Formats: sequence, C-alpha cells, structure tokens
Amino acid sequence: MSIAEYKRLLTQAYDLDKPEAPAEELAHYRRHTPGGDAPVLEAMCGSGRFLLALLADGVAIEGCDASAPMLEACRQRARERGLAEPTLHHQLLQDLAIPRRFDLVFCGGGSFGLIADIGDVQRALTALREHLLPGGRLLLEVETPAAAARTGVWTGRSWTRADGATITLRMITAFDRDTAIETGVGIYELFTNDGPPEVEINNWIRKLWTPDGIEAVLRQAGFELVQLTRAFSNEPYDTSSDMISVLAMR
Repeated sequence: MSIAEYKRLLTQAYDLDKPEAPAEELAHYRRHTPGGDAPVLEAMCGSGRFLLALLADGVAIEGCDASAPMLEACRQRARERGLAEPTLHHQLLQDLAIPRRFDLVFCGGGSFGLIADIGDVQRALTALREHLLPGGRLLLEVETPAAAARTGVWTGRSWTRADGATITLRMITAFDRDTAIETGVGIYELFTNDGPPEVEINNWIRKLWTPDGIEAVLRQAGFELVQLTRAFSNEPYDTSSDMISVLAMR
C-alpha cells in the first residue's frame, strides 16, 4: 500500500496555506500539555505549526515526521523565529525509535489518518505506547468518513510565494467506503519567470475512522481509552462530526 507523500513543493504550499497554528487547535494542545520539564513528543509534526508554538512557550517538546522537506521547513521556521533548533526525528511513526519516553504524545490535525495500512496502524500505536512513560497520555485527532472528498472530481488551488512565483495544485481522489480509505494524487506546479514550470507529483492516502474503529485499535495496542470528543474540545461528538479528538492512556 502506498503512503502519502509530502515533497518540496507540497511543503512550500502547505506553509503558505497554513502559516500559523489555528487558535482553537493550539489552545487544545496547550490545555493538555504537562507543565514543568515534562517531555512531549509531537508525532507527524510536519513543518512545526504546533511544535514551534509550544517550544516558544517553554515546553520540552520534540518532533518526528516521515518527510525530510517538512522537517527542514520546521528547522528553518525555528531559525526565522529566533528559537533554539528543535530536536527532530526523521522516522516513520510505525518505525519510531527514540531513546527517551514522554509524558504526552500528540498527533494533530488528523495526520494519524495518513497511516492507512491496518498493520502499520497497529505497529504505530504499539510504538507510541512504548514511547510513553507510565501513566503517559496519547492525544490524537482522526477524521471520520464524513470528511471524505467527492470521488473522481478534480479540485485546484494556487498560492503566491514571497518572490512572486506561483504554486498551483490539481488533485483528484477516490474513496472506498468498504475500507474507509481515500486515495488520490496531487499535481503541484511551480511557475517562475525562468522557463517551464517545475512539476511535482505527490501520492495521497488517508484512513478515515469511525469512533468504534479507533477505539478498537487503541485497546488492541494496550491503551486505556479516556475520552472521545468533538475535535479540539471536551464536548461530545455527534454523528455529523468530520473529526474527533481521542485521549488515551498508557
């Protein structure tokens, strides 16, 4: 099974589209962050929207991600903000091997769904549990089938860089309701004044979860489920929710 790809042009477009952490989501992670020097890991941290904000708060946070361009963007953003270089690990979540344990691990914004193969899901959750201290907590968001895009419909976006260059995206997806897996392809093009456009193709895949489904795999990995709520809140989720927050304990 393929994995979602986050290459160089996608990373640039992502940071243009999402330059800062959304206030509601960041407040949610701040509420759950332990105080003092308690160690925190952001799994699938990307270019660091949440990690860098928490690092600026003084949180003892590290990050891991499978995308080298995303991690380099995180380091660059830290330098631009005058922050200490963050401790980052270039690893697939299902292969996580960090020589320390954490009080909190969080995986934000639905990123956990980028692990679609059920065997990889089980390996990732097992690895996350092994990286928690006794009594440590796992906080993640998962998207539900209500978040699936329309099958077979091309969509497009564009962004303008600070140097005036334009990045465009064309994307098409398909959703398999039996497996709750969405697959697709994103075609990114960079237009400058220096010749033909640069083209980059990124594969797309994500697993969408029902509340019962995510609860089952967490329990199978040895977690104790604490709560399922509407995303980024303590309010109960409902059947129309396209994302839910999950809090579990080692």
